[in-house]
Amino acid sequence: MPALREAPIGYDELKALIQSTRVDAEEFKAYKSCLQALHSIVQLLGPNWQVRPFGSSANGFGMRGSDLDVTIYLSGIGEQDRPFAIQELQNRLVPILEGYAQFELQEAVWSARVPVLKFKFDGWLDVDFSCQNTEAILNTELLKSYAKIHPVIRQLVVGVKFWAKAQGVCGAKNKHLSSYTLTLMTMYFLQVQPDIQLPCIPISEFNIDRPMPSFNFSNWTCAFSAPELLARFVLFYAYDFQWGTEVVSVRLGYRAQMGSPELSMLFGQSSAWRLHVEDPFLLHRNLNCVLGADQENELKNSISSACWDMSSGQIPQALRGQLALGALIGKSKQQPTSQDHHHQKAQLYGETPSQLSDRQGENGRSDRAQVVVAPVISSTRSDVHPRQKARKAAGDESMVQQGSLSRLAPDPSNVPIPKIAVFSF
Repeated sequence: MPALREAPIGYDELKALIQSTRVDAEEFKAYKSCLQALHSIVQLLGPNWQVRPFGSSANGFGMRGSDLDVTIYLSGIGEQDRPFAIQELQNRLVPILEGYAQFELQEAVWSARVPVLKFKFDGWLDVDFSCQNTEAILNTELLKSYAKIHPVIRQLVVGVKFWAKAQGVCGAKNKHLSSYTLTLMTMYFLQVQPDIQLPCIPISEFNIDRPMPSFNFSNWTCAFSAPELLARFVLFYAYDFQWGTEVVSVRLGYRAQMGSPELSMLFGQSSAWRLHVEDPFLLHRNLNCVLGADQENELKNSISSACWDMSSGQIPQALRGQLALGALIGKSKQQPTSQDHHHQKAQLYGETPSQLSDRQGENGRSDRAQVVVAPVISSTRSDVHPRQKARKAAGDESMVQQGSLSRLAPDPSNVPIPKIAVFSF
């Protein structure tokens, strides 16, 4: 087990900053008001139409400022009737919504796999409105079930998402992973760690035409705090995870390789240099489909950088700027000056203001290198997970560089584990 170092400078500020990401009472009130209005409107289409929220606002992993994702669906219809549902959305629902002053249409995206209407509700709440998006409801219910198991799970997911957004490696529209995919990666990490073993919730229990299931995992406990788990998360994906052959599968809950019979439906079998993440309900869908090659390299380097920072007793670099902003906001009611921000940022980096200025780019942001070398070695990898199935020998040896991407480390079974710093939120 890695040796844990003393919490770095910024412990209390970062703790407060992460806690401040929770959705506040005003946002909850707006969510409720919007859903009530939509429920009344949808009833005008007929008694079989329903409206449901999905995504982070409904799965327990929401952060302040999150959009409200909503779908309407006609219960009891098959995939072949999806065009009819979309036609109803275009021809009947949109004209109705345009008659309500509370809803201001911003954009309509009809060409997407799941068409989306983007609204402003009450002038400030962003609402993404889709039709017949029942898979998203099932994904939401699955993640909600995981969020209910233990508070530390939500804390870790929010920490990972907050880090990814601060690092700039989250957002499908910019060819980065979605926050949903990052959440699945977090669940998978918790499932396959031998000293954590998060229970694997059976996907077969979820059906849009049946009441959603409930589970009792009250006997499951976690010996680690959220900060320790965050450190182990970046460590796992930097050194242990077999990038390119291993598949993130929350559905399976154990480590499996591309080409395994249980993953036979997954697209992208020939891309042995890519990150692979299975959608738990659409088994053919590889969630790396939105991830660009350059963005994938950026993600790998960012994970490695965060691991290096934490092994050196520091908060990940991406969070230091957020911590500086949080300190400035709480410093006083006075509007902070750019000079105040500059001095605070320099202090967090352990530099003088002039040193920080010397290496800042023209846009005022730090131009520190993102690619880092491996951290200092301290101990070896722990035993494999008990649920892990036998792997093919060829898949366990070593990865060969392919395309424009390469692995962060050699064969993970022989890779020692670096020291980890611990901080708390």
